[in-house]
Amino acid sequence: MFVNKIIRPLYRKFRGEILQSLIPCSKSLPVVDANHAIEVIGFFESFSGIGESARLCAKALKKAGYNVKCTSVEQTFRKKPDAVWTFDNAPETMKTGLRIFHLNPPMMPPVIVAMGIKNFRSTYNIGYWAWELEEIPSEWIKGTKYMNAIMTPSDFTSNVIRKYTDKPVETVLHPVEIDMAHVTMQMREKLGIAKETLMISTIFSFGSAMERKNPQAVIAAFQKAFTPEDDAVLILKSNSGTPEQKTDIEKLCGAHKNIRLCDGFWQREETQGLLACSDLYLSLHRSEGFGLTIAEAMLMNVPVMVTNWSGNTGFCTPDNSFLIDYKRVPVISTHPEFKGLKNLTWAEADTDQAAKILQDIKSDRSKLDYMKQNVRKSLEKSLIQQNYERALLNGSTKIKEEREAL
Repeated sequence: MFVNKIIRPLYRKFRGEILQSLIPCSKSLPVVDANHAIEVIGFFESFSGIGESARLCAKALKKAGYNVKCTSVEQTFRKKPDAVWTFDNAPETMKTGLRIFHLNPPMMPPVIVAMGIKNFRSTYNIGYWAWELEEIPSEWIKGTKYMNAIMTPSDFTSNVIRKYTDKPVETVLHPVEIDMAHVTMQMREKLGIAKETLMISTIFSFGSAMERKNPQAVIAAFQKAFTPEDDAVLILKSNSGTPEQKTDIEKLCGAHKNIRLCDGFWQREETQGLLACSDLYLSLHRSEGFGLTIAEAMLMNVPVMVTNWSGNTGFCTPDNSFLIDYKRVPVISTHPEFKGLKNLTWAEADTDQAAKILQDIKSDRSKLDYMKQNVRKSLEKSLIQQNYERALLNGSTKIKEEREAL
């Protein structure tokens, strides 16, 4: 209690106002060649969105032919690893030509202190940041001062950050990939759901600004569309829930026994299996920096119904998704990341529209078949167009042009 109420707020204040201002920016140039490695830094051993971001980056760079080193930061944050990660790293003796930090600015100071300021300054540093609102906090603005360049997973986030810096900001979509050989395709059987039942799923974390993920809207849309006796089921896959949080969600579900909350740790194969076995993935988020689970569902040819706003609109279109209208509402959240941001809005999805489409799908499954023809192919095209290789090439070209202009 003392730590949560006193120590952590004091540390956040010290980190945001002092530490962030003391970190210097490297003057090194990026070196990308056969004799240098790209070091990717992040939560490789954590089962989280930001951890998956780092893992996808390392695998994509390796596949593209780069030398890659991975540095996991769980120990720095005294976090117990909960994901298995193995990778064929470049030799330790190979020099690092640039680094990509899959850490948002509040996470940067402890990692930089742990690696050493001198070491940080010795290499060109890129921050891969995900953000979900139309302004960034002051701590993020300070973070732009010491990064050489920034990458983000969506044009939505890139456009926001460009308002605060003249440094290179490139959009690199998460290089999402699915190995179907490692997807648990028996999740319906495990959950006791019949093949003919309309199965809808959504995934969220109680610890990831639940007001932003907005599973309450998903529940509301389902309840408007179906009775407890209808042959349809909604699976709410969550993690990190406290007993109080889970009770609150279960109360919202009410008499609808065909809405199930599945909280707790699942293996990645099971989580992806849930998506693969669903008829529809439903995300009525208020905002997304990218929408990783949305993209994973699409790569498995699972139709998606999503709020038509923020990062996911970079790859969700009327041809491959059921897009839900919204109205802008004030951002109300207790999440510490949003503290100090005023007069901002995000999207409140139209649950009546979502419910109507759900009913139409239930009565005519061919509406899903049309989306299945477009969903994977259209996403793969977007992933190819905005990848790490292109971003690194663009960044190197811009630096060369600026040097020649001096």
